[in-house]
Amino acid sequence: MKHRVVAATFAALFAGAAHAQSSVTLYGIIDDGISYISNQGGHSTVKMDSGIAQSSRWGLKGTEDLGGGLRAVFTLENGFDLNTGIAGQGGSLFGRRAFVGLSSDTFGTLIAGNDYDFIYDYVTYYTNVTQFAPSYSFHLGNDIDRLAGEQVHNMVRYETPTVHGFGAGVMYGFSNAAGAFGGSPSSARVLSVGLKYSPTGSFNAPYSIGAAFTKTDGGNGGPGTGGTIAQVALGAKSIYTAAFGGLVKLGNFGINGVYTYTNASDSPLGTITANAYEAGLTWQATPYFQLGAGFAYVDERKLGKFDIASAGLDYRLSKRTDVFTFATYQHAFAGASVAGNFLAVTPYSMSPKLPNGVGASSSRNQTAVQLGIRHLF
Repeated sequence: MKHRVVAATFAALFAGAAHAQSSVTLYGIIDDGISYISNQGGHSTVKMDSGIAQSSRWGLKGTEDLGGGLRAVFTLENGFDLNTGIAGQGGSLFGRRAFVGLSSDTFGTLIAGNDYDFIYDYVTYYTNVTQFAPSYSFHLGNDIDRLAGEQVHNMVRYETPTVHGFGAGVMYGFSNAAGAFGGSPSSARVLSVGLKYSPTGSFNAPYSIGAAFTKTDGGNGGPGTGGTIAQVALGAKSIYTAAFGGLVKLGNFGINGVYTYTNASDSPLGTITANAYEAGLTWQATPYFQLGAGFAYVDERKLGKFDIASAGLDYRLSKRTDVFTFATYQHAFAGASVAGNFLAVTPYSMSPKLPNGVGASSSRNQTAVQLGIRHLF
């Protein structure tokens, strides 16, 4: 009898939850292709390559109407390598995004969990990678300005509602370590803020801009400690980046631009700063066919300078499926003797002991060319 009561109670609870749930959506991106890299450690490489245009992923997101304009929201998003089935983000089940919170059209959105910072959500859209180029075109092998997207663990994040096209947000990531509230090599503390504007309140507008600032203290002990890839690569105890981006559409043409300033302190080389400038041009020749080209210049001061040229061609077979070809060329100079495109260099392989990382070129130049297909669901 007791077992029947328990079973009935659980059935009622789950039935009530199912009835109250407004919606749950399964979504994702499947991206794969073939890449040629001119020089990885002195040898050219041809390989199957997942996540060329966008990282392969799948996720669940849902909302529940709580009444009075208030909603419960959640997102669980997993990244993976299509060719091996291995989970991304160090093998985490939901390493890309995992959060729950409350959202209101009047008061904004408050969430807690694991999520990207405001550089990724407010500025990365304006990069050449998002507009037309491959992920290889992010800035250097160590993602010096975290434009490629790096998560903040143990975070609380608030975003305002959109008011006259403006939106803003603030995020705080706890170190979650006793005696290390301000961060330690094994646990990072993160602060991120952002501001954005477009006349429609979204990226889909004739013009829009975004700005963000993210600072990470601690977490430089290695992967999984909450520090950035660049922070681990440089051995810096603290790092911050200020980023600005914008896009203007002129008929079938689009002009995008990004500027970032990064400061990494308390490293074996002292304080290291980097300025990155990027611009691109896209042409929507037809509703299905797009061409793009752009250039980035990265000045790491003490470590040298880098030019990054990118080009992309994309053809849509449908609203959800497209094929593409990309090319990225990087040239190192002014003290930098080795080129290393993002993704060509093994994540987190760069360190004070191995400054160029595994997969870097043995020369000042490195070219990556990709051909692939992407499907959204």
